[in-house]
Amino acid sequence: MKKVIIYTLAAVAILVTACNKFLTTDSPSAFTDTYIFANETDAQKAVMSVYALFNQDAFTSRISNVFTGNSDIECGAPSAAPDNSRRDVWSLEAKLSPSFVDFKTIWNNTYNAINRANECIEGIKASPISQNPGMKQLLGEAVTLRAYWYYILQNFFADVPYKTTGTKAGDEFYLPRMDRDTILTNSINDLIKIEPDMMWADQLTGGIERINREFVIGMISRLALTRAGYSMRVDGTMQRKSDYADYYKIARDYAKKLMDLKDRPLNPNFMTIFMNECKNVTPVNDDVLYEVAFQAGFGDVAWNHGIRVDAGTHSYGAGSAYLCLPITYMYSFDKADKRFPVTCSIIYYDKDLKQQPTGPMGISPGKWCRLWLTTPPGASSAKGTGINWPMMRYSDVLLMFAEADNELNGPTADAKAALQRVRQRAFDSSDWPVKVTNYISTVSASKASFFNAIVDERAWEFGGECMRKFDLIRWNLYGKKIADVRSKLTQMGIDANKGTGIYSTLPNYLYYKVNADFTLSFYDFWSKPAVAPPVKDYPSIGDNPTGYSRTSWALSMINTTTLEPATYVTYMYRGYTDNSGVAPAPYVLPIQSEIIISSLGILTNDGYGLK
Repeated sequence: MKKVIIYTLAAVAILVTACNKFLTTDSPSAFTDTYIFANETDAQKAVMSVYALFNQDAFTSRISNVFTGNSDIECGAPSAAPDNSRRDVWSLEAKLSPSFVDFKTIWNNTYNAINRANECIEGIKASPISQNPGMKQLLGEAVTLRAYWYYILQNFFADVPYKTTGTKAGDEFYLPRMDRDTILTNSINDLIKIEPDMMWADQLTGGIERINREFVIGMISRLALTRAGYSMRVDGTMQRKSDYADYYKIARDYAKKLMDLKDRPLNPNFMTIFMNECKNVTPVNDDVLYEVAFQAGFGDVAWNHGIRVDAGTHSYGAGSAYLCLPITYMYSFDKADKRFPVTCSIIYYDKDLKQQPTGPMGISPGKWCRLWLTTPPGASSAKGTGINWPMMRYSDVLLMFAEADNELNGPTADAKAALQRVRQRAFDSSDWPVKVTNYISTVSASKASFFNAIVDERAWEFGGECMRKFDLIRWNLYGKKIADVRSKLTQMGIDANKGTGIYSTLPNYLYYKVNADFTLSFYDFWSKPAVAPPVKDYPSIGDNPTGYSRTSWALSMINTTTLEPATYVTYMYRGYTDNSGVAPAPYVLPIQSEIIISSLGILTNDGYGLK
């Protein structure tokens, strides 16, 4: 259903709302609700107008990727000092940037989507044909869209204003923050109620490009794990509610429900999942449960997130990687893990489409590339690749089940079996006895060790898909993982410089050759060579004409003159100063200044580590 975004933009005329002021509306529809929701065709157009808000920059290049850094996986490069930009989110200094206009953009776009969803929910419930199967499906889509946007709001802004009715003249427009746990609980209950009436992806026109029953079941588990987890509270501490076990049970039960009702094999080729998204292939009953659909000319995947492609005279245009993957993440993979070469790209394409090495600070999320588009978008193209964005995959459901079941009962046979399915896809069958069977046996020694294995597996499975920050927050591991990465990067540089230490086996330099087809062959990017290979034009120009080229690697993590950590390391999480990882990481975004002012004193940025 690749027409969904174009279709929704045309449908906006049916449901038009504005967010110039917080939760207000000043452009009422030219059609009455009775007219719009009296038939499924117009009702669907109305619901599509909610989907349309995925097509704004607030989602395509902020919510879905850019603002999910910096974690221990997806990391942007902060400036030398706070600069009132996205870089302050990466350095965990967003509290210094309350005037940053992007925070208002996210806030307004999200509440616009919520208000449209509320109008659709009210209209469908009041419709004389509300009990038609198609109308129940549309109701489920609207309810789930609302739940998703509230999920996003609480992940970024903590407690937020909550409204479940369409905004009308005479409403109280200025609402206070509501406890995020109440919002999550309400959203979970809403989805539990509508889920049985929804259609599976293989029953829907549009398939996985529309919200379907399997995604809703998975979303119940995701919301329940978030509700069970930790979050920043107004007093600046990380806490979870005492009833957290109840929500682990919901998460387990609904993940199990999907596994029982609509199980499917994991695609044996990990790369195919993402290549499909680049080539407009949307199989049902496969890995992806739901992905945001983008028509050609819309969406930012492989423009600001994916393998870098430099602009030139070629017909593919330009794309970059705002978020890259630190070498600590790259070296966490098992060498035999087939997800590694898909996830971590250590090459980019120059203006002539020749491969070049990225360097250790530029490892790209390798799951998407504009060069894989079926139709080249043109030399001057940048944004608008038309590549879909995955919102949930079936492997996520398996790992959510394993996590929740372990939390409730320890490493049960069912939890181990779910983890096993994900790991088996990651390795050749010849490796299964060691990499799967023995590995799972080892990590199942205790509830804690199995949990740590889930933490690791989610990193390897979903790297570059921008879920990690939210996972770390709910586990209360965000500060610890930041401290660990900073310490490891620094130690990598120290060991590379000294030639001794735990990381001294990593390559100081990556050695590579350019092949006849302008691809690169690397000497060994896992280990430092016992004897460095001959380097082209070294030590003098003309030496070793058939030798290797090289680029600095682990050595780049330290300033070799001062022996201090490189600026890349010191800037990356600058706003988090606790090297022990015990203190809460300041991840909550401030509400933008104009919104604070227009709320007439109802909203403030007091608390949440912001002041």
